[in-house]
Amino acid sequence: MLAPLLLTAAALISCSVPTDRNLTREQLQDQIVEKVTQQSGAPPDSVSCPGDLTATVGASLDCTLADGGQQRRVSVTVGGAEGDRIELHIQQRIAEKTVTEQIADQVNRQIGRAPEWVSCPGDLSADSGATLRCELRDSGQTYGVTVTTVHRGGVTFDIRVDQQPQ
Repeated sequence: MLAPLLLTAAALISCSVPTDRNLTREQLQDQIVEKVTQQSGAPPDSVSCPGDLTATVGASLDCTLADGGQQRRVSVTVGGAEGDRIELHIQQRIAEKTVTEQIADQVNRQIGRAPEWVSCPGDLSADSGATLRCELRDSGQTYGVTVTTVHRGGVTFDIRVDQQPQ
């Protein structure tokens, strides 16, 4: 079994923000920094959103959070709008590239060599219990890999390589 990997990430966060029916890029970035800092205890290195978000229920925007040399996608969705306040749902996802790199690093540490390749079908949700099924190739054999998000203070994920090749 491979050791768990610790990431400082936030799962689904809700907040209510005063607005004039739109949130500017700067307001969104500030809300993400505030909520991630509250949950992880430290601010991320940076947050970048591509534009403003209209205060319409269901409207969403994907932003990028950089922290510790790694980037994560942050989805911001309007959950409700009442008067001059909107409810935001902020969800982080651990990028596919980060997951594949960490699988390769863990395998390298465990068996003394990196696998030939690692492939995952997409990003891993930071929600506790979320799973992602990946594959790795080592010594000409393909193995399934299950990556599961768990919460141990911050967000971590466990990497488990199947015992038998596919």
